[in-house]
Amino acid sequence: MSEDKQNAREHQDEEMLRKDPDEELLNAPDKGETLADYFSFEEVFARVLSSADHELDVSNRYLFWSALGAGGAIGLTFLARVILTETAGETTPGFLGNLMYPVGFLIIVIGRYQLFTENTLTPVVLVLTKLTSISNLLRLWIVVLIGNMLGALAVAALIAYVDVLTVERVVTAIEIGRHAYETEWTTIFVRALIAGWIVAAMVWLVHASRETISKIFVVFILMYFLGICGFFHVITSSVEVFFLAFRVTEISFFALFPNFVLPVLLGNTVGGVIFVAVLNYAQFAEHKDSQVFERYGDPLSFNEWLFGRKKQDA
Repeated sequence: MSEDKQNAREHQDEEMLRKDPDEELLNAPDKGETLADYFSFEEVFARVLSSADHELDVSNRYLFWSALGAGGAIGLTFLARVILTETAGETTPGFLGNLMYPVGFLIIVIGRYQLFTENTLTPVVLVLTKLTSISNLLRLWIVVLIGNMLGALAVAALIAYVDVLTVERVVTAIEIGRHAYETEWTTIFVRALIAGWIVAAMVWLVHASRETISKIFVVFILMYFLGICGFFHVITSSVEVFFLAFRVTEISFFALFPNFVLPVLLGNTVGGVIFVAVLNYAQFAEHKDSQVFERYGDPLSFNEWLFGRKKQDA
């Protein structure tokens, strides 16, 4: 490099150093590919769409067995929560007892199992863009919910009928289940609605995270918040009331579904769809011509959207 060019380069560098930092912020990059640890909103949305496309394309058999495993993993949340609550000397899960609440969710997120509340975000976004049908979404939800519930039932029965817990921990487990069971229908729905919002927000942030450690941190913080606030998650809370019905004979097992499971299910679904999927889609609606959508083909017609299958690229 010539001496004149070297002097010019040094002068340019000095000028840049003298610039106001606030002025430099105006030229800050807004695309995730220019920063090692950051995704732009459009990139996060593309990752969500890709995940949703995979979930909707897999077979019912895969969905069921993955959901069954997820129901069992969520059962571990109940077991760990009971043990730590009793060990910490708390009558109900508090600051310490709820430290174990994220356990099942960490297994599911890192292990890529199918959990119903996770599916209130990713596939709904694909439905909102009319790139897949409502009937396909309902198929996914029904299969996953059945698998989750059967897994939750199996773990609740195992804990209730096998000598897993000490007498003191059985008492703690019954108290946890009774607290959920005795809550009013409308209160259950509202708390479940907020829980659906939190879980769906967690899924969005997991898609925005690059490293596994970041995902673990996001899941732990948000699920701990969900647990310590006493919000209801349809699978976790169902394990609690199923255990209660198995251990306390005067409580009708079948009455749990309309009186408890239904309001939690509705609340989680509405919370996940409205507060996260719809709001994020609304922010992205102005970018309908983005390259993000090109791989999914043209939007479905109204009839296809209601009853048909996702269009395949020609």
